[in-house]
Amino acid sequence: MKKVFLGLLVVASFAACTNADKKTTETAEATSEKVEHLYKPTYTDNFKMGDQKNVLLAEQFHKVLFEKDFKAAGDMMSDTALMNAEDGSVVKGKDSIIAYMEKNFNGVTFTNYQIVAIFPVVGENGHQWVDMWDEADLVFADGKTQKVQWMDAFRFENGKIVHFVGFGKAVK
Repeated sequence: MKKVFLGLLVVASFAACTNADKKTTETAEATSEKVEHLYKPTYTDNFKMGDQKNVLLAEQFHKVLFEKDFKAAGDMMSDTALMNAEDGSVVKGKDSIIAYMEKNFNGVTFTNYQIVAIFPVVGENGHQWVDMWDEADLVFADGKTQKVQWMDAFRFENGKIVHFVGFGKAVK
C-alpha cells in the first residue's frame, strides 16, 4: 500500500511540475457587433486591416527621405498629394511637398530610427491608410541631437501617397 501511495505521489508531483511549465494565454477576439460610440467620427469608422504592401511603401518613403532622395520621395506621391504638417499648415501638390521637405530635412540627419508600431487599415469608404508610430535621433547641422517621436498616417491610391499627416514631438 505504501508503494502504491508513493507511486501516486510521484506521478502527481511529476504531473504538477509538467503543468506548471504550461502557460495559458487568453486572447480577446474582435467582435463585429455595432458599438454605439460616445462621439461620432467625422471621417469614417469600422476600419479593417489593409494591405501589407502599403506598409512597405510607407517604410520605403521614410527610407528615401532619410537618405535625402527627394526625387524618389516625389515618385512615390501623386501629383495632387496633400500633406498636413505638424505646424498646422496644409501643403498641396507633389512639387510643393518636395520643396517643404527639402527645406526642413536638408540640415537634419536621422539616426537610430525605429518603428514602434505600423499597420495598414481600410475604412468603410475604401480609403487605404497606413498608420505608424516611429522615432529617431535627429542630428542638426550644429551637431546637437534630439530624440523625436512621430505619428504618421499615409493614404494610398494605386500605389501612390495621396495624403499624409504627421505629428511629432521631442522626447525630453
